[in-house]
Amino acid sequence: MYDITLISTVHTERGNCTSAELYKIISGIAPEIIFEELPDNLFKICYDQEIPMEVLELKCVHNYLKDYPVKHFPVDIDISATLSNYHIDYMFNEFNRYDAYRKIERQQVTLTEEQGFGFLNSSYCAELFAEKAALEKQLIAFSNQKEFLADFYDRFHKEQESREIRMIENIYNISFHNEYHQAVFLLGSGHRRSFEKLAFKFNEMNDLKLNWKFYKEHQ
Repeated sequence: MYDITLISTVHTERGNCTSAELYKIISGIAPEIIFEELPDNLFKICYDQEIPMEVLELKCVHNYLKDYPVKHFPVDIDISATLSNYHIDYMFNEFNRYDAYRKIERQQVTLTEEQGFGFLNSSYCAELFAEKAALEKQLIAFSNQKEFLADFYDRFHKEQESREIRMIENIYNISFHNEYHQAVFLLGSGHRRSFEKLAFKFNEMNDLKLNWKFYKEHQ
């Protein structure tokens, strides 16, 4: 009981990374519960108001619910008012001025298109994210906007950490009140490595033990 499989995703369909492919993966697991990387307000807008489903995961879950009436829950938090999207875009545009950074991004896009969820759920994908993070810190250190970028970068990553902690807290709380044999958690691929560590930590802290699995194409 309480098997939960984390599936790393992207939010935009490209190449072999499609909502149909994600549907196949979820069908193979046959979950009774799906946890979604959505805050409550967006969840209600997307499902209650039935807006067009363009985001990969939303499109997939929407189609899955038509065939299998399983429970699904939002577990993310609303961060829209905390950091400026303008400044987030500005920071990443600064990183993208550099060839080395663009090269990693192109590699991620190409491998996602070619290998789909096999790549997104691979150790190599996690390694590329780690390589990008190390490069970001180097670029900030040598930037003529070092003080601003370093401060904003720190705030951005603290916000991501807060999201991850709240998501896993919500998953444990929902699991406590809803028994299941199989569940899936759809989470952006950039969170995979940090969430693996967080899952191990939370299982040690909680009386309720979830059997965390991290999806791999050949397992």
